Amino acid sequence: MRVTGWLSPDEFWGEYERMEELVRESFGELPCYGLDKWSGPIAIGEWDLGSRPPAAVGVVFGSGDTGPTIQVTTTSQDPRLSIAHRRLILDGPPLSGEDLSRRLRVLTSSRSEAVSVPVDGAEEPFDVWRGTDRWWAAGQHDGNGLMLEGTTGLDVRALSLRRVSDIEPYLQGRRAQIRAVRGEL
Repeated sequence: MRVTGWLSPDEFWGEYERMEELVRESFGELPCYGLDKWSGPIAIGEWDLGSRPPAAVGVVFGSGDTGPTIQVTTTSQDPRLSIAHRRLILDGPPLSGEDLSRRLRVLTSSRSEAVSVPVDGAEEPFDVWRGTDRWWAAGQHDGNGLMLEGTTGLDVRALSLRRVSDIEPYLQGRRAQIRAVRGEL
C-alpha cells in the first residue's frame, strides 16, 4: 500500500477481502437479524470489527437509489440510546458537552409509537420514532437490542424479522454495490 492513501484496485480488494474475513470470523457471535421477506438488493451493513464479540452487526435491504431502504442492526448496547445518537447526528454536531447532554435527554425522552414486530415468529414490542424522510425503531429479542432504520415508503408494521443463517449473500451484495460505485461492472 502506498502512503498517499490511494490504493490500486488489487490493493483495495485485498484490504476489502481482509475486512470480509473479519466479518465471517465474527458472524454468529452476536445474532444477526434481517427481513423475513425481501426481493431487492441486500448488503452487509454496520459491523463492529473492533470487538469480540462484536457490539453491533447489521445488514441492509435496498440500495437507496431505487426505493425504500432499511438497515437491521443487532446490538449488545441499549438500542434506544443508539438511535438517539443517530437522530442527534442529523441535527448537526453539538456545540458543547452541555448541548450534547441536553439534546440526548430530549431525544431519549421523546414520545415514540409502540408497534409489534415478529422476530423469529415471536411478537416483540418496538418503539418507533419518525423523521421527515426516515424512521427508527428499537426493540429487544432474546436479550439483544434490535435497531431498525428505514426510509419512508416502508411500513415498520409490515415487517417481519428472522435470524440470518448465511452472511455470504450480504457480503456479495456489498461487493456488487462497491463495484458499481467504482465503475467496475
